[in-house]
Amino acid sequence: MTPASPNPSFSLHQAAFDLVTEGVLWVDKLGKIRHANVAAATLLGYSRHQLSQSSYLEINPNFSLLGWKKHWKQLDPERGEYLDTQFVNAEGRLFGVRGKVSFDEAAAAEPLCLIVFSTTEAGRREADLLDAVETHGRIAGWEYNLATGQVYLGPLLRDWFGWSPERDFYPAAEFADKAAQLIGADDLGSAKTTIDRLLSTARPFELSITVKTEADEVHHLTLQGQSAENEIEVFKIYGSAREQRELVSTFAGGGEADAAFEFSLDHSLDGIYWVDLSDARITYANDRGCELTGYTRQELAGQPAARILPEQFGAQTEELFANLRERKYLEATTNTQRKDGTHYPTRATLHWYGTEEGREMMVVVAHDVSREAEDHEYRQLHTTTLNTLQEWVIWLDAENNVVLMNAAARKKLSRLTTKSLEGLPIGQLMPDLEIPKLTEIRQEQLDGRTRADVDYVYTDSTGKERTLQVRFVQVAADTRLFLSVVCRDVTTEVNNKRRLQEAKRRVDELRKQLESENEALKEEIDTVHATGPIITVSKKYQRILGQIGQVAGTDSTVLVTGETGTGKELLAQSIHNFSNRSTRRMVSVNCAALPENLIESELFGHERGAFTGAFTQKKGKFELASGGTIFLDEIGELPLDMQAKLLRVLQEGEIQRIGSSDIITVDVRVVAATNRNLEKMVGDGTFREDLYYRINVFPIHNLPLRERPEDIPVLVKHFTKIYAEKMGRPVTQINQKDMERLVAYDFPGNVRELINLVERAVITSAASTLNLGASLRALRRTDRPEGTLSISGDRMLTFEEMQRQYIIEALKRTKGKVTGPGGAAELLDVNGRTLMSKMGKLGIDRGDFSRG
Repeated sequence: MTPASPNPSFSLHQAAFDLVTEGVLWVDKLGKIRHANVAAATLLGYSRHQLSQSSYLEINPNFSLLGWKKHWKQLDPERGEYLDTQFVNAEGRLFGVRGKVSFDEAAAAEPLCLIVFSTTEAGRREADLLDAVETHGRIAGWEYNLATGQVYLGPLLRDWFGWSPERDFYPAAEFADKAAQLIGADDLGSAKTTIDRLLSTARPFELSITVKTEADEVHHLTLQGQSAENEIEVFKIYGSAREQRELVSTFAGGGEADAAFEFSLDHSLDGIYWVDLSDARITYANDRGCELTGYTRQELAGQPAARILPEQFGAQTEELFANLRERKYLEATTNTQRKDGTHYPTRATLHWYGTEEGREMMVVVAHDVSREAEDHEYRQLHTTTLNTLQEWVIWLDAENNVVLMNAAARKKLSRLTTKSLEGLPIGQLMPDLEIPKLTEIRQEQLDGRTRADVDYVYTDSTGKERTLQVRFVQVAADTRLFLSVVCRDVTTEVNNKRRLQEAKRRVDELRKQLESENEALKEEIDTVHATGPIITVSKKYQRILGQIGQVAGTDSTVLVTGETGTGKELLAQSIHNFSNRSTRRMVSVNCAALPENLIESELFGHERGAFTGAFTQKKGKFELASGGTIFLDEIGELPLDMQAKLLRVLQEGEIQRIGSSDIITVDVRVVAATNRNLEKMVGDGTFREDLYYRINVFPIHNLPLRERPEDIPVLVKHFTKIYAEKMGRPVTQINQKDMERLVAYDFPGNVRELINLVERAVITSAASTLNLGASLRALRRTDRPEGTLSISGDRMLTFEEMQRQYIIEALKRTKGKVTGPGGAAELLDVNGRTLMSKMGKLGIDRGDFSRG
């Protein structure tokens, strides 16, 4: 989509926001920040360019993408919505913000959400300071908001009233009813008069009241404050409250008491007690001291110092005082007893203080360490637990530097460097581990998504590879976010899984091999083969068997040539049976019988959906024959484009199924066969020369049956026995005259023709003698017309005509081949040059016979 051209007026509108002190973000419907002003970049710690590349979901951790889209739909386009939340700055720290969210009407190109915000950290800092003043100065805050009708009480004031510490707001009517039960009638009347006066105009005030709680505790309070008004009316009254303290002291003058009180306030974070050394009794205790011991100030006044002293000092006050006078300062850590008899751990400091009048005071500052002890105990428990884990646990900051780690991680990683591990980038310790962004982990946890564990491989000190399974988790401590990296050693599981996968892979390979062999076996079972052992007594054929013995033990490609029906596939099967691949099956392919549009699929296979009709995946013949032998019969019938693909397979040993880009490596021994003259086809351009030389590594020419007539009786008897047993016929004898006629016949169809003749004879035989009569009558006539040698009849042919018929017959049998092994010259036992010269004189063109 082409982006909209910038709107000059809108750009000016955005530039105007660079002049304001509040941060401003423009956010689209998908949460992407489209623009930010200078103040937003400053508050968030990013550059404006970085912000424009970021998402609002990274800045505001309270939104997921779905949550933002829902917020977008629910946002009132006219009034907008107030913002009071926390943002994450560039350092990964959370800080409070307030502001407003609304749609920017000036953004005409597309709707944009305008987010105006300012940090509330200063306000929170002031609130924290006020809280510290309330806690340590014992001054409570309160507010009566007339607009909402709510009364707010600070924690300390709720404590003085004896009310629940969990509730800080009360409706005005409810507050009045509850307060009336604690405050006397006179004080209530004064309070009502003061409030009525404050409602008329804004002014300061001071009021004293006495509160008696349900537990009979009495607190004398001084309330100070003022009312606030707008242009119309007074809308709230607020102020502070403090307890009127009566210093319990035996001092004569106020100046001395004020000095001691000032000294005590310097240590008011803890429990503070004054002890008069003259009588070893308590003269003052601050509020924290009362809380720690469980006594009221009145109960502690005049009590022996042993009540609040550490145990080792309590029984030896005279010795303690003498030691304190000399040293001026003592400290001890022990247990101190409360009013209810329980003890709490205390770290106490004892100070000597002398007045101008010669009075001696002991100021005891007691610090409750029970929480520290509990925190220390928990930390020790957590640390001990983490250190007993075998998993590595590492905490990283926003810059991916190590903050902390357990003992298991330290033990392994400390070997990598002599530096302190804390503060080091995790990339130096685990260099190949890809650390995700902390914002991504935070967003995933907000969305309830779980990131998948990753594997990390490293080399241990022994040089062995170990595998860690790594999980990333976001953790928060106070306002900071950390990335926790938990690593579990899964080397054993990975190795076991790898061994299991290897075993499964091997089982799958064997299963696929068995399936392939079964598939090839089924195809061969479905194909009728009239093959068997080679039956011969011919000395010429023994030379061919010798060639088989020479080449069978190698992986060389073999080209078997010969006339149709001579049993070329039988020779290929013999080569396979005597090879090292005999444990696997030989897959046969009749190239002449394959439709041209399916040849590639049959040879190399196809994937499901590769073409119309490819409903399932199919393995090709080469893949089925891997590890064994493939027999390519009638290879001369392959189209030129398939010849090129076949050449690549023979050279590279790789195939590709149709519809797949995956390379499949095959280990196949190729035996090819043809009854055509491949040399002539190369010259005519119908057969690739490079493929011819690639398959013609070891040529074997199979003899036609007429060149080994001595094998005819043996073959006739062999196939008669086979078909007689198969058909259940009692044929055991063969007429000798019939046999002589068979031997004299030239069998142009070779062994295949002989097999068909015998099968037909067995079918027609009713007795024990083979009925060859009908079969012999069906033999091909020898008095054929032009091109067929004939010497029958009364007319004798001239010598030239006889030569012409002989040469033509020889060329027909050799498919036009003149010279070389199996050529017409060899068949006629004449010199090749002489034969070619004679053919020229007689007008015989060998090309007329190369297609037969």
